[in-house]
Amino acid sequence: MSSNTYSNPRLFIGNTEITTFDTVTFSDSGKNQATTLSISISDPEYRRAALIGKEIRFFLNYGSDDTIPFFRGRIRVATPSDTKLSISAYDVRTFLTGNESIPISLTDEDNYDGYTLGQFLHEYITRYININETIIGLDMLNDSDPVVTLSGLRGDNLNALGIIDSKLKNNQDNLEDIKSNRLTIIDDGEKSNICFVKEQNKENSGVKFTYSNGISKLKVKKRARPNIFSAKVGKTNVLYKHNNLKTGISGAKIEGEFDYPDEAVQAAFIQGLKSEDDTEITITTTKGHYLNIGNVVYISVPDYPEVNGKHRIVSKKVTTGKSSISCNLQLSKEGPKFSEFF
Repeated sequence: MSSNTYSNPRLFIGNTEITTFDTVTFSDSGKNQATTLSISISDPEYRRAALIGKEIRFFLNYGSDDTIPFFRGRIRVATPSDTKLSISAYDVRTFLTGNESIPISLTDEDNYDGYTLGQFLHEYITRYININETIIGLDMLNDSDPVVTLSGLRGDNLNALGIIDSKLKNNQDNLEDIKSNRLTIIDDGEKSNICFVKEQNKENSGVKFTYSNGISKLKVKKRARPNIFSAKVGKTNVLYKHNNLKTGISGAKIEGEFDYPDEAVQAAFIQGLKSEDDTEITITTTKGHYLNIGNVVYISVPDYPEVNGKHRIVSKKVTTGKSSISCNLQLSKEGPKFSEFF
């Protein structure tokens, strides 16, 4: 970060501004999980405060003053020591999973048959979460594309986020550019609204990153690319070859449950398309702090010509202190959840 770049991060717990924080780290791992904010405070005044459950807002204010929080969530862990206080906060998706959520059991008599994912979330949040106050905003709640229903879903002690994560399907309108649906949070300045978003088209222009414009460090990791996929459907062995195997044979299992061999072949084809992007790229940047998971970026570097081109952001970490700020973006390679495809 250049010395003349405006940066004025601000942190609030409830309505009180905390001016004595040492570091704040925001992490978004993607995959529909809650984003986290990790804070280190050296002021001894806060080590005895009752903080669990309190709302926390963080304004990154990088380049200019933010009008809405960069992060809004609830404190779930506060760990004091002799010298500092460590805090972990999660966005409102924390109320849909883990100890903060109300588990549900679905039976033939009591279920959400016919409900879309959006309708289910509206019903669940209204009934179990937004009881005395609006914790999760529903003003922007929509449905995924394609629409998915919960018909036939049964089970005990299910959590809402786990249901959503297991049922979301990718949009396959263009098999050369399969786009994930994601459950995300959009802050309107008053509350955190939950909604489904679809990844950007790769045909869209992406923010360009080069060594002279944004990239301060680049790390490239290549993975083995599977090209033969196999599964057993009933008594039938299914084998799918994804390409001409010139680079050698690398096998993988077709994951999922199938009623017919053709379903397994289709799943293997999609799995093969996803695995074609076999390079994991991590960049440390001086811009892109406000980009979202699923956004498209364009990489142009002379020492790794094979990674030049468009990639999607799959995870993000932003760390700021009193006089420094860093942003790390992981691109393209996200471990697929094969439940997305069925």
